[in-house]
Amino acid sequence: SLGCVGPVPSTVDPLVPALDPPAVPPSAPSLRSVYLDGGPAAFAAAVRAHDGLLVTDTTWRDAHQSLLATRVRTQDILNVAPATAVALRRAYSLEMWGGATLDVCMRF
Repeated sequence: SLGCVGPVPSTVDPLVPALDPPAVPPSAPSLRSVYLDGGPAAFAAAVRAHDGLLVTDTTWRDAHQSLLATRVRTQDILNVAPATAVALRRAYSLEMWGGATLDVCMRF
């Protein structure tokens, strides 16, 4: 017994979309590449100079913790990571750490 409350995680393997990378290269470097190439100061300057909206996606944290009741398996996260990398390639950040992260690693 794991000592958890509620039903055990589903054994159903979800359908993961296969997303092709964009055919046209981006017109500007990503903020990640700015950080990797220029360091924290260059990253901070690029964020301050950015005129558009900077989006932080919280799907991996909120859906996992709240909507799916911490029942997402590590295998499922690894399977959807490539599609996430394509779909959210221009996002400012992806948030995936929440209070239940370590609990889920140990229990599921």
